[in-house]
Amino acid sequence: MSVAIPELLAPAGDWETLKVAVAAGADAVYLGGKSFSARQYAPNFGQEELARAADYLHLRGRKLYVTVNTLIKQEELDELLSFIAFLYQIGTDAVIVQDLGVLSLIRENWPSFPVHASTQMTVHDSAGARFLQNLGVARVILARELSFEEIKAIKQNCQVELEVFVHGALCVAYSGACLFSSLIGGRSGNRGRCAQPCRLTYTLLQDGVELSTTATSGQHLLSPKDLCLLPFLPRLSEAGVCSLKIEGRMKGPAYVGTVVKNYRAALDRMAGDPERFATDPGALQELESVFNRGLSPGYFNGDLGPDLMSPVRPSNRGRFVGRVKEYDGKRRRVLVGLEEEIQEGDGLEIWVKVGGRVGTIVEDLKVGGERVHVAPAGTEAWFALPDQVKPGDRVFLTSSHRLQEEIELMKRNDYPAAQQPCTLKVQVVPGRPLTLALSALGKTVTVASAVPAAEAEKHPLTEETLKNHLTRMGETPFRATGFCAVIEGRPMLPFSQLNQVRREAVALLEREILADCHRQPLPLKVAPSIGAPVSSEQHRRGPSFLTVYAGTLEILKQALAKEAVQKVIVGGESLVPGFTWNEQNLTEAVRLARGKGVRAVIALPRITRERERRRIEDYLRFCCKLAPDGFLVSHLGNLQMVREFTDLPVYANHTLPVFNTYAVALLQAANLKGVTLSPELARKEILALLKRKELADPEVELLVFGALELMISQFCPVGTWVGKQPPRICPRPCRHNRFALRDRKGYVFPVLTDEFCRMHLLNSRYLSLYRELEGLKDFRLSLRLELRHQPPAVAGRVIDLFQEGLMKGVDQQGETVLEAAVGQGLTRGHFYRGVE
Repeated sequence: MSVAIPELLAPAGDWETLKVAVAAGADAVYLGGKSFSARQYAPNFGQEELARAADYLHLRGRKLYVTVNTLIKQEELDELLSFIAFLYQIGTDAVIVQDLGVLSLIRENWPSFPVHASTQMTVHDSAGARFLQNLGVARVILARELSFEEIKAIKQNCQVELEVFVHGALCVAYSGACLFSSLIGGRSGNRGRCAQPCRLTYTLLQDGVELSTTATSGQHLLSPKDLCLLPFLPRLSEAGVCSLKIEGRMKGPAYVGTVVKNYRAALDRMAGDPERFATDPGALQELESVFNRGLSPGYFNGDLGPDLMSPVRPSNRGRFVGRVKEYDGKRRRVLVGLEEEIQEGDGLEIWVKVGGRVGTIVEDLKVGGERVHVAPAGTEAWFALPDQVKPGDRVFLTSSHRLQEEIELMKRNDYPAAQQPCTLKVQVVPGRPLTLALSALGKTVTVASAVPAAEAEKHPLTEETLKNHLTRMGETPFRATGFCAVIEGRPMLPFSQLNQVRREAVALLEREILADCHRQPLPLKVAPSIGAPVSSEQHRRGPSFLTVYAGTLEILKQALAKEAVQKVIVGGESLVPGFTWNEQNLTEAVRLARGKGVRAVIALPRITRERERRRIEDYLRFCCKLAPDGFLVSHLGNLQMVREFTDLPVYANHTLPVFNTYAVALLQAANLKGVTLSPELARKEILALLKRKELADPEVELLVFGALELMISQFCPVGTWVGKQPPRICPRPCRHNRFALRDRKGYVFPVLTDEFCRMHLLNSRYLSLYRELEGLKDFRLSLRLELRHQPPAVAGRVIDLFQEGLMKGVDQQGETVLEAAVGQGLTRGHFYRGVE
């Protein structure tokens, strides 16, 4: 039985790592430029390096994917277009994008340029994959939260290629659905600058009180283990995955080389005998010898709960190799009982009971009094250690000297596995020039010597001599795997001529291969300076109004009693224990809104995984019977499903981020009636967008009040650290108590859970643009108050204040009253500071 072998896709943050990825067996490499990349803290590649990387990979039969996977501001569009044009011309095999506006521009100006949808697009269902497929996207990189069954079902319901992360760091939040770093530190993950606050320490609070268990106090409660799907390669192939992606553009050559090498070997074994495939225990040991926080299958086999997390260690833990038996303080040496071998030059870390960890490089290694280079498993070994440790302390291997030596070999330009196989055929006869035909990657070039061969008097050319000189590929992209010589008579040529023919053939073959990769520039179909500021003419004029996203019927009743509220949003997931948006409540909500002449928009849940598809389809069917004034969609799958069910108006939530007019245009082409501007846009960026004609017609919504969602996660800290169970058997403590996370600075972040057992982490302060109402009231904006979990009386007071501010003017004491009403501090978020 044969199986489809997926592409092995490796990361590269610098040139050495790229070379090692190729040498280790990657089929393709993904990397970023100096701009527009979601890993802005990696070294990344300048334009000269990008062109060099494209040629390096293509000459070796590998592919290059370049990340353009950040949200792009309007003023950056001209630079972006120049960058995409450059990537197109150097032969980039695909660009990886997040921004819908970027997708729109590429499809319009470079229609044949393959586009891969980044995991930052948060695609987690077949409907989202179909939406992108219909836009000409070649490949979708799925959310990491999906199980085997879901991936397989997605593939069965779309034709687009699917790429899946198989190894490396896991984000605790759905990628593309996290504003944690952005809102608390100003470093946006959507702009490639995530500071990873999720890896810091937090304390879990229950009803405002610190839980007494050590598992929930001052631990890394949001830090997952690293993903490892090496044992599940046959299932990934069965699911229809075409590309296996390794995370790690911030990692170095040792990490990338070791991971790629082991996945390559496993894929080759699977190709050779798929029915008897088994994971090599030595491979798992090597993967634990490079950076890891502990390895897990993530969500591939279902939601894990506690087994997903690494609360004690958010950084490299290495591989357990033994325990301390004795420490000699006088000689500063330690005796370790080994469960696995170590050798001189290895990096070890000893986890001491008090004071953290002690690291060292193994030197002066002795077993049984004898100096050794390798100490086998089952022995007791002495080595130098300056810092004191105690018996019983655990010892971990954090870097392997043997693996590092392998990586150093992989960096060589003449490393065989990094070279493309080629074949040579030479013909030589006295009186004629020698001809050499060199073939690789489906190309053949023929080169003749500058002078004819002479008749040899003593030492004619032999096949061995010709092979010795002509197959010396050295540091070229090629290695000779086949050689054929046709010799007539007793020909003779100087060795310098043989070497010259070989060099000319290699150079010509390189040009022939790259000629098919490089592309001619295409004329742009968009006007120049599309990102430049426009005149002061204001296309949007008219009074703004209030929209309330109501979390319960009681909050809805408060909203409908206010004159300035012209639209209400109901439905979606419920964040209030004991309340759900079932058929009865949705029917009543629409009836109440109609009775007041207020538009009623029904929201779909923020996340709708493939396993929840039938439930969401039933929800949509029922909602369509209510004939609401529209649907609020939060991701591309939502949008596609609504379009497949109804022609009712559709509004995009801020989670379908709008940073530029081309994103608006793409959404309008999908028949959206309105968009919600991203909360990461600053005031000046918002006003600049509102001046553009592209935003003259659609309804434009702006969040002006609410506890902004920092992240949505399939991981639930309440079920994990209080219920101590995976979601399927969790006792649901969230139904009876309120929970929050407190960080090391004392800020408290409310934790809400929904009926899908997803966690919604809210900001410690409420967003409030109350003081900005005067500057927003004449732009015909829908000003949204996000009131999904507050007590009805509090919600009513908030609506009153915003209504008075909008209709009568802002009261200087208004924000003080707001703070008192909600019991939390207020922030204007990014309204003035924006994101880099």
